[in-house]
Amino acid sequence: MEKKSIVDQPSANIESDTGSDINIIKEQDNAVKEVCSFVETLVIELSRKELYDKIWEVSVTGVAKEFDIPYSQLMKQVKANNIPIPPSGYWTKLSFGKPTMKTPLEDPADLTVSLYKMSKAVLPIQVAENESVSPKTSVLRSTTLKRLTSNADSPNEQSVSVTVEESCESVETYERYGQAYNVYNRERLYREVWEKPITEIAKRYNVSDVAIHKVCKSLDIPTPGLGYWAKVRAGKPVKQVPLPLSDKPETKLGMRSELRTQVSKELLGFLSPEDKDIVISVAMQVIIPEENVKMHPKITAHRKRVVEWHKNDRKRGNDQYRRNNDDAPFLADAVSEAALPRVCRIFDALIKALEPLGCSLTDDLSFVVSGEIVHLFVSELKDKINHIPTKDENIRLLEYEENKRKSLWASKPNIRKYDYLYNGKLSFAVANKKSFRDCKSYVVEDCLGDILILLYEASNNARILREELEEEERQRKEEERLREERRENYNLEVERTKALVNEATDYSIACKIRAYILEVEQSDGLSPQQVQWLAWAKKKADWYDPTVKYTDDILGVRKHSDEPEQKKLERAYPSWRF
Repeated sequence: MEKKSIVDQPSANIESDTGSDINIIKEQDNAVKEVCSFVETLVIELSRKELYDKIWEVSVTGVAKEFDIPYSQLMKQVKANNIPIPPSGYWTKLSFGKPTMKTPLEDPADLTVSLYKMSKAVLPIQVAENESVSPKTSVLRSTTLKRLTSNADSPNEQSVSVTVEESCESVETYERYGQAYNVYNRERLYREVWEKPITEIAKRYNVSDVAIHKVCKSLDIPTPGLGYWAKVRAGKPVKQVPLPLSDKPETKLGMRSELRTQVSKELLGFLSPEDKDIVISVAMQVIIPEENVKMHPKITAHRKRVVEWHKNDRKRGNDQYRRNNDDAPFLADAVSEAALPRVCRIFDALIKALEPLGCSLTDDLSFVVSGEIVHLFVSELKDKINHIPTKDENIRLLEYEENKRKSLWASKPNIRKYDYLYNGKLSFAVANKKSFRDCKSYVVEDCLGDILILLYEASNNARILREELEEEERQRKEEERLREERRENYNLEVERTKALVNEATDYSIACKIRAYILEVEQSDGLSPQQVQWLAWAKKKADWYDPTVKYTDDILGVRKHSDEPEQKKLERAYPSWRF
């Protein structure tokens, strides 16, 4: 089943309907130029309940892949049939096993839903052969064909607007003096910036997103506000600002650049593909909460501490010594009281996006990501202005001038020349490295997804650094253990060697005693007393001999391995105990 609108009117009718603008097109009727139209093809028919079940089972993206329908086209048809979709963070909570809530489907559930897929068709338009088309001519043809197509009536077919290059992927360009220019059409650019984010539109035009913002401003084209695309991705209702009437020109030329936006392949490369997709998906859906939304408890408690510090600081006045010695809480001396609520909402948006991923927040508002503490540094920029002397400073200056006039000695008061006042522009730095700050093209709130991803990058860097330090500490302790082990082995060897020497000394004494005994035994005519002495001497030789280890009845056991001084035989004194 196909639906297609084809414009086929005689040239006379075209000329009568469009006047002089069509003459430009009629003059170029010798060749055929291709233009784009849309063909609507039926893909599948199913009930609202079946489509609802599929969406909550595999997501809208999964259904789009299953039926080969572009995501944006499927989303429009799902919303048109009032079918609820999973809210922001639903799949993240589901993947981490956290409780989720399923939005019920309203009746009628059995109503048939027809899903269509939009594709492109080609329509011929006569154009002069080998003749280039100026930007003005191309824009006029685009407007004329759109007007003609919108007037085409058919009882069974739906009219579809057909414009030259408006529905095509290519961008209309104009070359002059070797330089390529984009041709920006006000109506077309308005539709583009509300259909896709400006960063994607900028890629098509080969310029920066800042350039697209400038073109929109010059053509009086309203652009989506802060958080618009995050709400669209989360399935929340959004409001499109209509294109206002304006005296601005309908077209504008802009120089093309060679800008090529490339996403680093190493982004979050330390995560698994599944975890990487989840983190990037969450980063794309970070939304700043409304002012009346209840904040995270730790943010609320820390904000009270900062407010209390500011209150006490005003009481201290100019007591600079006391102020420098006070421990100011995080944010207290970095941002003004006026900017504090905005900073807290940014922290609240980040932690509420990170908590379903298993992250947490410390009492001093540091993030715990993947088990590592990551600090987010915040500061508010200041303006340098001339200092206006206070009443007290003016009095001191007058006294100085008076003393100087009277030729009295006086030192000139030290009064500063400039004051530095907070200007409301915030700057955020992740781990004191990559920073984001308010500027003309964007504010910090536009970069929350980038900040979230960099928190993971900083967490991984902190993990690597911690593991390196832990490895260094492990190696240090291992080297210390080995040194201690070598020292103990050395000392043990020294003791064993000394014991060996001592035992050898005892053995040497035993051998000397036995040699002496042998000489005595060889003497003739030994008396009974000498025979008795020989028996006693043999026992003492055995007592000295470490290989025998004889225990003497009076001297006991000799400790052969002890030092000679410890084994020295001495007379017993009355104070000794036996």
